[in-house]
Amino acid sequence: MLRISLALALSLMALPALARPIPIFDNPKALLEAVYDQIKSYEESYFDGTYDPDANFDDVESFSTHLGALLVEADEKVHATGSEMGALDFSPFINGQDSSDQTYVLYEPKIKGSRAVTDVDIISGGRVLYKITFHFVDEGADRGWKIDEILLPSGDAAGTWSLSEYLADPLA
Repeated sequence: MLRISLALALSLMALPALARPIPIFDNPKALLEAVYDQIKSYEESYFDGTYDPDANFDDVESFSTHLGALLVEADEKVHATGSEMGALDFSPFINGQDSSDQTYVLYEPKIKGSRAVTDVDIISGGRVLYKITFHFVDEGADRGWKIDEILLPSGDAAGTWSLSEYLADPLA
């Protein structure tokens, strides 16, 4: 039941009509800090009944134009099957649905021109559960830094899987 509640709540977070616009970030770390601060704030406020979707931005607005377009196309494919949830039934920022008792370590991004990459450690119970890698692109003064790719851990297996590859074929 908790997973269903969190999945529903995460999907409500993604409703652009309710969310405030995402700020324009002039560096990739600030963007990730805002996303993870929002995740922590959401976790706390959802359970005490003070969650206000108008006070938060839609975290998928942190996606680049390219990654955002892939998400729209993937959602269309999934909705065509009758699913109301869409392609992302989990948060790629935590690689799951439940962020309770998690903390995050954000590393300094390596920036080269209009591209950057960094990692985030997802920690629970005092140990690193896994690492998520983010690739960024600077989309200019009107949009700022955006997430262009997310590499997620492959469960028990070594390696990662790409969010963009998943979105390209969400029904596989």
